[in-house]
Amino acid sequence: MIGALQATGHLPLNFEHHSDISLRMGLMQRKHVDTYRHCVRVAWLSEKLAEAMRMDSASVSKLVRGCFIHDLGKLMIPNEVLDNDRPLTNEQWDLIKQHPELGSEMLRDKSEICPEIIQLVLHHHERWDGTGYPHRLRGEKIPFLARICSVVDAFDSMLSPRPYRRRKTIEEGMAELVRNAGTQFDPHIVERFIPLAKELGRIYLSDLQT
Repeated sequence: MIGALQATGHLPLNFEHHSDISLRMGLMQRKHVDTYRHCVRVAWLSEKLAEAMRMDSASVSKLVRGCFIHDLGKLMIPNEVLDNDRPLTNEQWDLIKQHPELGSEMLRDKSEICPEIIQLVLHHHERWDGTGYPHRLRGEKIPFLARICSVVDAFDSMLSPRPYRRRKTIEEGMAELVRNAGTQFDPHIVERFIPLAKELGRIYLSDLQT
């Protein structure tokens, strides 16, 4: 999947007019390749979901590009925290929770990056019930593109290998999204994502196994 995106010039990697963003994501690839691969997969998932939701091309472009850089702020998080194989301490968790704000700050002085992308980066860890971070936004006050990113970000995280837990199956990941629809996630977005399970089962896991 990653190779295909790079070869075909799909939207998430198309930042050639934003050399600083390309540079930073190149740094991410060298600093923490698992986070970089996660960003590519989240961008790909968001494109699939956007197609299912029949979004207009301009919105799809913003969504997929935003999802590609949603974890940009993790450049500022030490690898020993990102790779921790034990439960995070309160201090480590507080540090992890800073990455949406750190990422959005990196983008704020880039006039060529549209506000919708910056808002996605800032708010992709907000929760539908208002208990997320950094601003505890609730329901439709969470920017729409950030709500989409929240769903696909969580799904990929559940299906990605972690040293401290077993990777979930496609079916388990979908079931977890359904279980948390209306609390963590926008239920309407989850509803549109669930029918993609069959396609993801054919394509998605093969990338994780390579």
